[in-house]
Amino acid sequence: MQHTEQSEMTPVMHMMDMRMYMIINWDYKVRFVFNTWKSTTEGEFVAGLFITMFFCVFLCLLPVLKGFADRQKSLFLKIAWQLLAATQSSITMFLLMTVNGWVFLMMALGFGIGNFIFYPKMPISEKHKLEDEKQELIREN
Repeated sequence: MQHTEQSEMTPVMHMMDMRMYMIINWDYKVRFVFNTWKSTTEGEFVAGLFITMFFCVFLCLLPVLKGFADRQKSLFLKIAWQLLAATQSSITMFLLMTVNGWVFLMMALGFGIGNFIFYPKMPISEKHKLEDEKQELIREN
């Protein structure tokens, strides 16, 4: 098929010419999570990167919130926690699927800052060990 401008392409030709390259790009034109959340200028892109970073910092707070929800023994909080966990997993996956190097770096920075803030003196392996021990105690009771 000969390359044509997108404006000249029919819907059928669009379907045939859809390419998905899984190569990390460093462009500022990115679609964050949804098609309508896209950056067309450098300013929008930088704002999107900071929102991405703050989202990742917030994700590091979720285990703390889960501990609070478990202590309250509230069905509403448990359901809200499950919905929040499912939503954050999907959004994280969508952000990774942008295959943009800048987005990857800001996610890594956000997760690093979040772990530093919410778990300052606890190594990651120790945190997971404590979570596993809590789960075992819950199962035994």
